[in-house]
Amino acid sequence: MRIEIEGDSHIAQEVIQQIQLWDKAVVGKQIDDLVHQCANDVSMFDVSSQLNGIHQYKTEWEKFSPYFNENMHISRRDVKLYASEELAILHCHSKVENTALKGKLQMPWCRTTLCLQKKEGHWLVVHQHISMPIDMETGKGVILKDESKLRLVV
Repeated sequence: MRIEIEGDSHIAQEVIQQIQLWDKAVVGKQIDDLVHQCANDVSMFDVSSQLNGIHQYKTEWEKFSPYFNENMHISRRDVKLYASEELAILHCHSKVENTALKGKLQMPWCRTTLCLQKKEGHWLVVHQHISMPIDMETGKGVILKDESKLRLVV
């Protein structure tokens, strides 16, 4: 995965390591580990919800955790990371796929933003936003296409 970094590259590596721990906690249904990576006043805007505070956040993840298992994988593309001493913002397209169902169930790409703040020496998620674009005329979601693997050059 290619990551475009703007700002301090050493700090960016710290943040990338934190995101990898985040992914591991999500896929492993380690809700307590996930919650430990968030600020108490974390907020989340999701495709289906908006919530504030660590208790609402934990409840939301507990609701979705039965759908996660060892076959899950988080993919990201078009990743851009802005990193400074106390604040980092990562935005990208992401999707969570079940590798056992690959080819049978096509998961959509979503737009994802994670905002992290360094508090007492630790990077904590302070805001998460996951969304899909909507066609305003039809009210239906717009599917973000997979990037083509091959390019024809003439």
